[in-house]
Amino acid sequence: MSNGLGAGFFGLTLLAILLGLAAVLSLILIGVVGFRRRTGTVPQLLKYVSIAVLGGVLLVAGFGVLAMYDEAVLLAVLFLTIVFVPLAAVGIYLHQTTELTRVDALVTTGLAWSLPFVIGVGVTFGLTIGVSSTFDLAPVESQRLVVVWIAMLVGGAVIVIGSVFLGKYLSQSFTPPRPV
Repeated sequence: MSNGLGAGFFGLTLLAILLGLAAVLSLILIGVVGFRRRTGTVPQLLKYVSIAVLGGVLLVAGFGVLAMYDEAVLLAVLFLTIVFVPLAAVGIYLHQTTELTRVDALVTTGLAWSLPFVIGVGVTFGLTIGVSSTFDLAPVESQRLVVVWIAMLVGGAVIVIGSVFLGKYLSQSFTPPRPV
């Protein structure tokens, strides 16, 4: 990146792509819950499409971190906070508490991340803009008071906690029912 404006635009573009991928995963999430309630099973096609979209999420976020870590550290940390930390938390939680197959664990991890990601991004930017406008802070003052860092931590916490709770719910969709 040649300057801060270019890095910022690049970061927002990658974030928009991630929001699009999260929206696709959210639609798949609705399909998974619907199929599970109607038929009791989840189609293999939905599982593999969600894994492919999750792969896209990892590629986009990884590229964002690698491309911006030297000039836009804040954006690199943002991508780590809102993508990799929640996915790792859900994956570790599922590994420790369930006996899902690898495919089902990947599907559950991706789907559990999707909706909380959309909400967490809204919280991150809403909190940053809300605090800055409420207290009439200039960008320099906002940076000095670490408003963006705090907003990133709060948004990241929303994503991590929401993802783990949603992962806990979804893991039940992939475990076969116990015989009575």
